[in-house]
Amino acid sequence: MTNNSMAKYETLKDFPKLYWQWIPLLMLVVMVVGRTIFPDWKDYEYYIESEARGIVENAAFVILAPGVVFGFLAWRMRDALPSKYLGYWLMLCTIAVFIAAGEEASWGQHWFQWATPESLAAINDHNETNFHNTLNGHDTTIKSIIMVGMAIGTIVIPLVIRFGGMAKPALGSSLYWLFPTVVGLPVTIYCLSSRIIRQLFQKWTRLDEYMYFDMDFNELSEFFVACFLFFYLFSFWYRLRQAKAAKVA
Repeated sequence: MTNNSMAKYETLKDFPKLYWQWIPLLMLVVMVVGRTIFPDWKDYEYYIESEARGIVENAAFVILAPGVVFGFLAWRMRDALPSKYLGYWLMLCTIAVFIAAGEEASWGQHWFQWATPESLAAINDHNETNFHNTLNGHDTTIKSIIMVGMAIGTIVIPLVIRFGGMAKPALGSSLYWLFPTVVGLPVTIYCLSSRIIRQLFQKWTRLDEYMYFDMDFNELSEFFVACFLFFYLFSFWYRLRQAKAAKVA
């Protein structure tokens, strides 16, 4: 690699913070404004059986679907990565996001309104064409594991690097590509905050009887998880495209 291409590689930039700081909060703004202006807004926030409403679920799908595309595009440029195992990791993440997108929309049932197969309806908690509601509550454990991973990647590891003596991953190293970048920090904070609010306002108090506090913060946190997954794959593609250009130069 020439000095010129190395210089390019050392200046890899993530996508603008305007998007990763504020786009996730748009859903909360939409929900607050909708509840303020439209009396029956709550009927459209979440999926209702036999009606393809579910603004929050549909928004999560809209976020996840392009994540699959950018994950695949990044995987096609895997030769610019320092390890072949990162290519496997990238494909694994892309497949996981594809499954998450399909599950979020019950693989199209929310839109096309087909009947749930009897064999699946018998074991599905919500009578939907998906698998995560057949896990007898273990889907919550999976979501919690993802959220813990988000917190470790965007909060714990940076704190250990800053105060615990851990060396910062070298630019372009395997750990540099594996760890989420700062683009995942705000949405992780939003996600964890929504879970805390759910506990405070919807389990330990009676504030959920009032407007705004009766939002389903659990579903909102799932939307933030979807944003995190999209940002992770989009950031991967965004930086890998620059790395590949530097490698070719």
